[in-house]
Amino acid sequence: MLFETITWKDEVIHICISEFRNSTHLDRDKLLNLASSMSELVLAVQFFNGAMIVDELHLLSAAQNALNAWRGDYMRSRSLDVEIVIYASAQHQIGRALELMGVSDKTVTVAVVALGDDEQKVQTSVLDLEQAIGNEISPAFEMTVEKLKTLMAAFHISESEILLFLDKDDIPSRQLALSKCLVSRISQVATIS
Repeated sequence: MLFETITWKDEVIHICISEFRNSTHLDRDKLLNLASSMSELVLAVQFFNGAMIVDELHLLSAAQNALNAWRGDYMRSRSLDVEIVIYASAQHQIGRALELMGVSDKTVTVAVVALGDDEQKVQTSVLDLEQAIGNEISPAFEMTVEKLKTLMAAFHISESEILLFLDKDDIPSRQLALSKCLVSRISQVATIS
């Protein structure tokens, strides 16, 4: 689990990012209802298909950019949780973002972003989610050659872009390079209409 704190002007926001094995086999509707029930405790809880997440930095960047859009009054959606999906997908359309990143009836691992102004409530909500969904995966977002290829294709990141950030050709280095490319794409969502 990754816990981060972001200060925006005089406000402190706590972010938790984790990945859980969907061992209780919750379908899409049950996962969405679970996220909705947790959002009463915190500012936002968003679930993702864990297979579509590069690493924690991917989701941290999405959450931070969504918070900036929310506080800066330039959100593309009406809710912070949907805004996080838009940024995580590096898409401009909500439907495409949800299609790419969202959970389904066949989701094997569930990535979670929870954020709020009360650190204890954020931690409690994520621990409650673990109880409902299944065990935390540690380390989160395991990378394979196949997953790298799938993510590069999904986010339209070329091999030449990866090579710009690559100093060693192994899976962890390629994962980090992919993350850097994607974080760049995420930051562009706010600037391109």
